Amino acid sequence: MTYIGLSSVNEIYSCSSTVKITQHGFEHPEFRNFCLSLTNFERSLGENALDDYWQRFLLPLKQYRFRLCAAPLPFKHPSACQTETIDLLNKHLKKCKSIYPDFTLAADDIFNSLVSLSQSDDNPLLVFIAEHYSNIALLLKNSRLIPAVEDVLAGIPKLRQIQLLVPSQLRGDNCLKKLVVIGAIRWFPDYVFIAPRAQEIDIIQYSLITDRWQPEPVFINSINNANPLIIIKSHGSKLDKIDSTHTKEVVAEYLNADEILPSLINLSQISKHFTRSSPVVYEEEYVETRLFLLEGETAVFLDANFQQHIIDLDEHGEEQVKKIPVTNIELGMFIVLHTSGGGDYIIPIANIILKGKATQFRELQKEWKTLLRNKVRVYGTQNVSMNLINLGSQKAKSEQNIRNWMSERSIKPDDDKDFNAVLRFVGLEDRLEEFHQAAGSIITAHIQAGRHIRKLLLHQIRHSDLQQLERLGKMDFELAEADCVSMTAFRVVDINTETVKVPYSKIAHPFSVNSEVVNA
Repeated sequence: MTYIGLSSVNEIYSCSSTVKITQHGFEHPEFRNFCLSLTNFERSLGENALDDYWQRFLLPLKQYRFRLCAAPLPFKHPSACQTETIDLLNKHLKKCKSIYPDFTLAADDIFNSLVSLSQSDDNPLLVFIAEHYSNIALLLKNSRLIPAVEDVLAGIPKLRQIQLLVPSQLRGDNCLKKLVVIGAIRWFPDYVFIAPRAQEIDIIQYSLITDRWQPEPVFINSINNANPLIIIKSHGSKLDKIDSTHTKEVVAEYLNADEILPSLINLSQISKHFTRSSPVVYEEEYVETRLFLLEGETAVFLDANFQQHIIDLDEHGEEQVKKIPVTNIELGMFIVLHTSGGGDYIIPIANIILKGKATQFRELQKEWKTLLRNKVRVYGTQNVSMNLINLGSQKAKSEQNIRNWMSERSIKPDDDKDFNAVLRFVGLEDRLEEFHQAAGSIITAHIQAGRHIRKLLLHQIRHSDLQQLERLGKMDFELAEADCVSMTAFRVVDINTETVKVPYSKIAHPFSVNSEVVNA
């Protein structure tokens, strides 16, 4: 938890009482036409808009619209729309005439509008920023846009000192002189405006956005108990006369702020597609998982019954890196994944600790598990359970325990009586000591590896700019003392609370959500 001192609270209180919020709206006829045409076209599709064909067409267009509304980027900036995307859309539309002939003309018009905009250097938001600001803090909705905006600002000497922020960075005890917010007020948490960390807040947005917002004071005794003052300044538009009822009309003349936000990716749909498309491998274990959407349009399946390393930015020292159950992971947390090949980051370190014995011990582990799986396949779990109980096992009464013992995730049964029963049942009674020694060595190596990884992570964190992690939502960590391990911390953006079974080999391997959506 972040603690704020009394003096800082007083400063925040003062800001909330006197803050001046100014809203600026800008027109760009071609961009307005593109945005509104896209919304009107989606409405005209009706239920057809839910079809995969149109989803794959609409998604990149809506992403382009959002990025240009959420950041001061030129319309042609590659972070807004890449040439490859336009080529894919062009190929996609070639099928339209034979599938949806009634919508071909309108779809072509929107595509042509995108092509035209993607060749334009226009940037009304950046022009205004360059003319009116220099040493300010700029607040963006999406941290993924920060590198692109940094690149643009670096080309303008006057703007190189601008500080780029994301909303979570405004929960601390620092108060700014001036904060410039890009996009709609409703896109940001209320505390940005009702518990402001700035004496002045300017909101910069395209005037096609309707942005009604009724703030409430966060402090009981704010001056006159009044809302912050909002002065609307219009640049080529009439923002103060926009009525939100426009969005209810069949033909859109303005866009509700919420319409522009990219829809949360349907994680349930991704999960189903992933399980359908994964090739079935003989005898491969399937594991109950949860799907997490991460910063940077990345996703990952994590074992729902195990623990995961996270980085807690609100903690200090040893408590910054901890392991928690996957079911306890929440939005905004930073999970740590092995990204030099993906998957389990404990095993390669444990193998280093085991030295020359690693291969031998892993083969012994594989041997008894394979024999146990074969017995279950031939006789069934219930019969295997009865046989293990007769051989002295107590926990074999639970068929789930037997499935856990067969799993690649476990090293051996916790109780030696259970392990001995398994080894006897699969015909390895004369080698009990050999298998116990191997399993014990693997367990010890895994414990040491986990501690070593945590120690290396803590060392890296102490020497890293964690503001960058909070700002960008993603950070790589090269663990110098472990050549086979590089790790990445990702902010959790969304969570699919439903569990889904996926192959064990796919767990903890980050993958691009965009590729899954496009190929769905």
